[in-house]
Amino acid sequence: MKLSVILSVYNTAANGVLEYCLDSLVNQTYLKKGGEMEIIAVDNASTDNSLDILKFYEKEYPKFFRVFHLEKNRFPGGGRNFGFKHAKGEWICYVDADDWVSPDCYEKALTAAKEGGGD
Repeated sequence: MKLSVILSVYNTAANGVLEYCLDSLVNQTYLKKGGEMEIIAVDNASTDNSLDILKFYEKEYPKFFRVFHLEKNRFPGGGRNFGFKHAKGEWICYVDADDWVSPDCYEKALTAAKEGGGD
């Protein structure tokens, strides 16, 4: 696995915010070109329907989308750390559930890392 993207989620289902974020992740050019990438979404004991949304994406994209549910809110850092423990990627990226990334974000980042000798 080349890249793990970790997303800590807490109550971001309103107004399509979570779906906007997730769509930006599952539509990465890096994935479309056959890149090895996993998305690890950690639901941090959400009280809205964030977990249902995450499970929908996991069902739609079972090859690279994994969902974990925490019974107790561990706050953003705790969710990220939990996801990190399950990550298989050589590279790790974190995204907040109310953010989005450009379609070629990870393709450019990994290319720059390779060309620049990043570690």
